[in-house]
Amino acid sequence: MNNSVYKKGLAVVLIIAIIIMAALGIKLSGGDEEIIFTNYSSIDANESDEINEGIKEEAKVYIYVDMDGAVVNPGVYGLIEGSRVIDAINMAGGLTEKAFTQNLNKARKLVDGEKIFINEEGEAADVFIDDKLININTASENSLMSLPGIGEVYAKRIIEYRNAKRFNSIEEIKNIQGIGDKTFDKLKDLITIN
Repeated sequence: MNNSVYKKGLAVVLIIAIIIMAALGIKLSGGDEEIIFTNYSSIDANESDEINEGIKEEAKVYIYVDMDGAVVNPGVYGLIEGSRVIDAINMAGGLTEKAFTQNLNKARKLVDGEKIFINEEGEAADVFIDDKLININTASENSLMSLPGIGEVYAKRIIEYRNAKRFNSIEEIKNIQGIGDKTFDKLKDLITIN
């Protein structure tokens, strides 16, 4: 009888051991899946970083500038936002031999939609103060168009305004239809009335 109890007890212990081992086996198997899943996730994270870098490359903001006058290839050029006048000159093939750049700030940052007109030597010179500021009471249409945000239409409006009434302050440029605070902020350090 003892033998029989012993055998039954051993059988129960073995069954319990098998159940425990089976349970542990399933858990280990599940653990392997988690490890694989974790590795997969880390691969996804790396790929995600690469994809994000690609998106950042594509998400660069471009501005468009009209280059005219004494440049080799006048035209409209797309440049990355933050580019400078010298970058636009280089995109246009550089300056011609007759280019007059004494009053041109090649280091100035460009603004979307602006026109840059490079005068040739001997062309009518505009009135500049300290070789930096454009006098909105006397500047030619081309010089006005060299200002950020001022194209042909706004340059003509400025000339029409000053022909009727001289500018008494640079802030008066905001009286021109279409020139508001945002455009004035770009212009205020580049213009004068004296």
